[in-house]
Formats: sequence, C-alpha cells, structure tokens
Amino acid sequence: MADKEEKTEEAKTEAAEAKAEAVEEGKPVAKAEAKPEEKAAKAEEKPAAKAKTVAKAKIETKADTKAEGKAEPKPAPKKKAKSKKKAAAAATVRVPQVKALDEKEAKLSPKVFAIEPRIGVLHEAARAELAARRGGNASTKKRGEVSGGGVKPWRQKGTGRARAGSSRMPHWTGGGIAFGPKPRDYSFKINRKVRAKALKMALSARASEGSIKVIDGMPFDEPKTAAAAAVLKNLEVSYPLLVLVDENDANAAMSFRNLPRVSVVSAGELGVADIMASRSVLMTKQVLDRLNSLGEGK
Repeated sequence: MADKEEKTEEAKTEAAEAKAEAVEEGKPVAKAEAKPEEKAAKAEEKPAAKAKTVAKAKIETKADTKAEGKAEPKPAPKKKAKSKKKAAAAATVRVPQVKALDEKEAKLSPKVFAIEPRIGVLHEAARAELAARRGGNASTKKRGEVSGGGVKPWRQKGTGRARAGSSRMPHWTGGGIAFGPKPRDYSFKINRKVRAKALKMALSARASEGSIKVIDGMPFDEPKTAAAAAVLKNLEVSYPLLVLVDENDANAAMSFRNLPRVSVVSAGELGVADIMASRSVLMTKQVLDRLNSLGEGK
C-alpha cells in the first residue's frame, strides 16, 4: 500500500511540473487522463449516488402531497371470495321421493269421477260457496245513530227557508246514511244433495280432461318450499294447481302454499269453486280413497 501511495504522489508531482513548463512556453495544457483504477472507483460511486437522489426525490414528493392535503392513492381492494355456505345450503335441499300412480294403481270410482256435468247445478253450488265466504262487515250509521241533531235547527215558519227538524238528516253534511250497508250474512241455502252432486260433477269434469294427478304420498320431513317446487317440476302439472292434502300432511301443506298459482285445500274442506278455479288437481292415494267413498252413499 505504501508503494502505491508513493507512486501516485510521484505521478502528481510530474504532472504538476509538466503543466508549469507548458504554461511558461505558452502551449495549451492537456487534461491529465485518469488512471483505470480511478475510473473504476468513480463508476462504482455513480450508481450509489443515483440511488440516494431517487430516495430523496420520493421522500420530497410524499412530503409535498401531505403538505397540499392530497391523499395518497390507496391500493385497490381485494375481491372477496364467494362464500361456499350458500352453495352448500342450496345443495342440501332434500327432495322427497314422490311417485306418480297410473290408472291401474289408482282407480277412480265411476260413481264420483264419471258423472255428466250440468252447468246449472255447478253454478248454483259455486255461487253459494262464494257467497258464504263473504265477510259482510261493512257498516254505516243511520240518522238516529249519528250523535247530535236533537234540537230543531230553526222555527217551522217565518224564516223563508225550508222546514227542518234535525241537522242529521241524510241530505245534510254530517248527517246519517240512508239505506247504508249493515253487517249481514250473504250465504243462502241450497239442498244438501245438490251440493254433493255438484262436487261429484266438478271432479268428473277434471277427470274427463285427464288433469287429476295421483301420487303415492307426500313424505315431507319439514316444511320446504324448494322441495315442493322440485316435486311439481318432476310431475309436470299445469297451472293453476289445486293440491289436496290430508289433515296429517301439515308439512306438505306449508311447503306448497307459498308457491305461485298453487292453492292448498284440505280434503274435508273441498268445494266446487276450488275445483272449477284450477286446471289440474294433485292428490295423494289416501285423499283419493276418501273421495271414492263419496260414491258409497245415496
């Protein structure tokens, strides 16, 4: 190391002497070329200096943005992965195994499902059922039930106005209602045999169209509308649909009742209007046996 330092000092002195001689003689002074070792040292220093200047520039720009009140750009939020819980819940819907019965497995009694329909009988029975369903709760007050009006508004004669005995007359403001509705019962009586005959005629009309579907049962472990929709899709029924259930099929009734254009009726409450308002009827083997028994009576 000492030898290298001595050599460099000698080279410097020689260069200084040559420069002084050139100045005395009036010759242009040439720049001394750097040695290759010095060039390599300078080349190593340049990248480090550039990195320092870039870091300083980044710090200054951040400081400027904070000073101006500009918010730094935030990284884009990552998209949340779709939860697999919904897909798992949709896949766990248990569709009950429902089998459609053919004509041999489910026989329709001719005394119930093979009677010629008569429009007059069906119309009378349906009108009686719809009238019995009306609430009839509308109510108004007559002139005697409205408060006030006990004093004669003015004397009978001498005023030039029409005579008036009360301020609660129907043609006065605040008066009572003339012939207004009162709570009433809209139902009317039809013969018991006519009602039974009309029910058989309605069932016969749907049977002649081939729109009665009979299944082996409705094994619903719990109320599930999605399972009921899957059952109807496999059966290929037409709408509006009437589903007849037994009193013990509470889960099935709650599963079908939320579906659009589907009405659920208990077999004991079946009416002519329900059958005529639907295009197809879905029932179980138990309900069919119960309807077949209607033909055993007189």
